[in-house]
Amino acid sequence: MKRFIPLIIIAFIAFSGVLLAQTYPLLTIEEIQYQDPDSLIANGDLPSPYFGDTVRIQGVIMVRPVVDPATDRRRVIAAGGRWATYIQDPNGQVYDFYDGIFPLQEDTTGMNQNTFFDLVDTADVVELTCVVSEFLTSTEVFLLLNPVTPVNVIGNLGQRPAPIELSISDFMNNGVLDLTAEKYEGMYVIIRDVVTSDRNLGTGTFRFNDGQGNYMFMYDQSGYNTLRAHRLTGITDYQPPVDGSTITIRGIVNTRTDGYYIIPLYPDDIMIAASAPSISQLRRDAAEVSSNQSVEISATVIDFDGSVDSVMLFYRVDNGSYTSVLMSSAGNDKYTGTIPGMVSDSALVDYYIWSKDNDANESTMPPNSTSPQFFYLVLNRNVTIQDVQYNPFGTDVSGYNGYYVTLNGVITADTTDFPGTGTTVQQVYMQNGEGPWSGIRIGSTGAMGNNVLTLDKGDDVSITGYIWDVGGAPTFNVTRIDSVTQIVVNSIGNSIPSFQDLETTTIGEGGNGEVEKEQWESVLLRYNDVTVTDENADGPPSNFGEMFVSDGTGDTRVELEDGDHSYHNLSDPTRMYYVQTGHTFDAISGVLYYSFGDYKLVPRNDGDFVGYTTDVDEVRELPTEYSISQNYPNPFNPSTRINYSLPEAGNVTLYIYNLLGQRVKTIFENVPQSAGTHEVVFSAQELPSGIYFYSFKTNNFVQVRKMILMK
Repeated sequence: MKRFIPLIIIAFIAFSGVLLAQTYPLLTIEEIQYQDPDSLIANGDLPSPYFGDTVRIQGVIMVRPVVDPATDRRRVIAAGGRWATYIQDPNGQVYDFYDGIFPLQEDTTGMNQNTFFDLVDTADVVELTCVVSEFLTSTEVFLLLNPVTPVNVIGNLGQRPAPIELSISDFMNNGVLDLTAEKYEGMYVIIRDVVTSDRNLGTGTFRFNDGQGNYMFMYDQSGYNTLRAHRLTGITDYQPPVDGSTITIRGIVNTRTDGYYIIPLYPDDIMIAASAPSISQLRRDAAEVSSNQSVEISATVIDFDGSVDSVMLFYRVDNGSYTSVLMSSAGNDKYTGTIPGMVSDSALVDYYIWSKDNDANESTMPPNSTSPQFFYLVLNRNVTIQDVQYNPFGTDVSGYNGYYVTLNGVITADTTDFPGTGTTVQQVYMQNGEGPWSGIRIGSTGAMGNNVLTLDKGDDVSITGYIWDVGGAPTFNVTRIDSVTQIVVNSIGNSIPSFQDLETTTIGEGGNGEVEKEQWESVLLRYNDVTVTDENADGPPSNFGEMFVSDGTGDTRVELEDGDHSYHNLSDPTRMYYVQTGHTFDAISGVLYYSFGDYKLVPRNDGDFVGYTTDVDEVRELPTEYSISQNYPNPFNPSTRINYSLPEAGNVTLYIYNLLGQRVKTIFENVPQSAGTHEVVFSAQELPSGIYFYSFKTNNFVQVRKMILMK
């Protein structure tokens, strides 16, 4: 085969110059973004009809990709190491719908800088040659880099187009998302006189509300309006508005499965009309509270446009009536109040703080006192995993969040189960007995992190660490004991707790902080007699390695990428068994995890899959000949699909070669596969742009085809 491939390469080279020099069609942004409203309601947000195609588009630059090309080359829009911006239709939004999109440049090194994408400025009218793609529910376009195609500046409007005047009710009605608001994706809008809540001092994000049960989210993608690592330090003083503030916000609409987001681009895109007192740094003076022990609560309270009038602490016991305590000033904007000791062992005490300023603006911490976030248990014993995980309020935040405790348990999953690949981190879990709230993840941040990663399944351990369950990837809101200061291995080789058998509908789809689901977080679970109802739970073009299964009671997610096992849904075709819709299992087990708005079971190893059956093709007509299709899309970036047919079972080999005839990727090598039609997803994330060939071999059939990677 190695002698055969260069001959094919020579034949293709003669045509490649013509292929890459072709003129691509000029489309409007609306043509790329448009979706029929009835289809949106019936089918949800589908990929662009031009997904995978190379096209030309024209648009007005809404924000510079870099702060200043000459003096400050920090990226304004966070997109990893890529350059990115947002553009609008250059015709002044004459359609008002489907007129915005998100262009990115995947590789900004070497010759790829000759796109000059980093030199464009706000209000420039540009023409881009790009490949249409999708990320989750948002359409994107990637600048064509093979060959490197410069941005063509064809004019300047003097200023960016004015935003479209909208209200939150254009996106949500009575708390229900309006799916047809997809028409505003990527567009520059303004929403006036809304009230903020859910301020996040880790990211700078917040929610804003219209007082009628409708809400949207602010997303901190711009370095001017964030508290995260991409903050443009030195040129921004951004702080998220305190909860209860009345604001006007403008920015780019971003669509997600959990709602609609606004991305403010520049510092003046968030305008505060009135500010309520800011309450932060709420703390109690003891992590563990015993009977008759009083607890001092402290907080920092500041009013940025006036003065603090009063601060009150409200607490209750076992869901009774709230009692108020006047908090006193301790200087430096700090206020303190005391909750008296409770006699009852296992009493649940929850509390919140209320404040009013000189203009009668009010705020609370947490923002919604009907869903308490701050609570503690009165215990005359040592704290357990169950105590740390327990939250009866559905907010998924531990009562010990932000405090050091010591927990005991048996290791149920170690780094042989979750070795960490790509962006996935190594994972270790422990469990204290069986039943709800009994499992927890052990984090590896800090000086003793390496010690955590050496723990083995069956180790009985006592671990002292910091409880933390607030944050995004890679930990999301999964409660963990982290920043470990002490590990004591009490014994080894212990029995691992038995799986908890659940119906698939118990975990179901979606959710966050729901008690009936949250109580099983990090616990070993098992679903019995399940059928794969959808091999790709996220639907094309996305594939995040998750499938839907059901035991007949309802669908729930199973994640196939993190564990060290042999099963895949095409997200990682190097694994042996391709699980397809209709396949069945006697049982699937694993650890319950949460990320990206979904609870999901994560199997650890092959032993977590029992009774795998693939005989679902009985009524399907088998192919009569061997074949392998042209990959789609082609050109592609960075993933493409390859379909092939086997009239009879055989060992399959699929290699990827570069123009020099060097093998750069092995997808399959003598992997046994059944007769039928198969599909594989090839990801070229780590490869440079260029021409590649895929060589397919099975039994006595061999075929080679060309594909083009354009990053």
